[in-house]
Amino acid sequence: MSPELISIYVLVAMFVIASWLPVNLGVLALAAAYLVGGLVGGLSPDDIFGGFPSKLFVLLVGVTYLFAIAQTNGTVEWMIDRGVGLVRGRLAFIPWLMYGLTALLAAMGALAAAALACVAPIALRFAARHSINPLMMGIMICLGSVGGSFSPISPFGVITDGVLAEAGLPRSPGLLFINNLAFSAAVAVVVFLVLGGGGLWKRGKVGAGAADPIEEGPDHGGSSGPSAGSSPGTVGLGPAAAVTASPQRVGSRAPSARINRSQALTLTGILALVVGALVFGLDVGLLAIVISVPLTLFATDRAAEAVQKVPWSVVLLIGGMLTYVGVLEHVGTLDYVGNLINQSGRPLFAALALCFVGALISAFAATAGVLAATIPLAVPVLMTHDLSVIGTVTALAIASTLVDSSPMSTNGALLLANQQTLPERVFFRRLLLWAVLTVVAGPPLVWLVFVVPGG
Repeated sequence: MSPELISIYVLVAMFVIASWLPVNLGVLALAAAYLVGGLVGGLSPDDIFGGFPSKLFVLLVGVTYLFAIAQTNGTVEWMIDRGVGLVRGRLAFIPWLMYGLTALLAAMGALAAAALACVAPIALRFAARHSINPLMMGIMICLGSVGGSFSPISPFGVITDGVLAEAGLPRSPGLLFINNLAFSAAVAVVVFLVLGGGGLWKRGKVGAGAADPIEEGPDHGGSSGPSAGSSPGTVGLGPAAAVTASPQRVGSRAPSARINRSQALTLTGILALVVGALVFGLDVGLLAIVISVPLTLFATDRAAEAVQKVPWSVVLLIGGMLTYVGVLEHVGTLDYVGNLINQSGRPLFAALALCFVGALISAFAATAGVLAATIPLAVPVLMTHDLSVIGTVTALAIASTLVDSSPMSTNGALLLANQQTLPERVFFRRLLLWAVLTVVAGPPLVWLVFVVPGG
């Protein structure tokens, strides 16, 4: 058997194992990189280590650590409190507020699951108290978390842009972000209208109880939802362990209009990160660490807590997967797959097939790993055919993230753990139905919108 086929079979086996067993995909990928690279590809350890994404490692640690500081000192909580106050209790605006908050947190650099974990306890508690369809609320905040995930300073955006840069292909991080956010918002509009949004307009305001959803009530304590570890959606998903899914004390205090010094400094630091990266072109990861250091020194008593909130399992997953992708490149697997696709003579259908593969795998496995494995497979097609690079990559990115509310994924597990309205089994089935719909209808839809016009 050729080295190319062996490496592909190992890749498939890794996804299968990580989908059904509580094993981090990054650990499997690092082991596979050494075994396949050394025993099959004849690579030295230095060659294998050469594929480790050191720059991306710094970015992931730096940005997620800065975001963890914002969580520990209450900055994220303050932002959510202010957002709820802005809509003045209008029921129909609340799902959109929660959508916008998760999109904003993800665009600032938080991983999609981390952004969802911050907003889900409040959003789904509000849905339970005010008879809002929890499926609508859950899907909308999930769409928000993935809608912001391809900003130029977010991990998903940096992964995608890095693959294109290494291949020498045209890049447009801003357009990729806008495309993803616009499509996410369009799907959210459909979800809102189909799952009861019209009725919320008729119901008007929540009145005096507008502040209820951000206060811990006696009937809606943090123990009502199952933990992420017990949810069927967390099986085999390494990142699930990095983000708590239980309804934690987010907004359990009465909201305050005042902002303390730590929160003001943190907001200033986040703004400096955005300006430094987008305006001055500074390295996002290193800049995030530079900003995090004085914030840490300002509150050393909570430094350990912030370090623990960094999703180390996601960092391991992405580092391991990209190291294995480097091995695939060394042994010729990427060229092999590209040649197979080119032999078909139908690049448009090859792009559609890649979208289906990304959607199907992402419904069961972590999206970060899926993107790290599937986007490089699209590079040979983009280099040899006259397809729109940004359009094709956008379609693949959206197809792989649109299914993230699947109950077998990390985000779906967070929704299951925090919703308080329906029996868990009923909510699980409804999320599963939505996941099937996105796997079946998502790839051809994004293909028609983004790939076909440029093909």
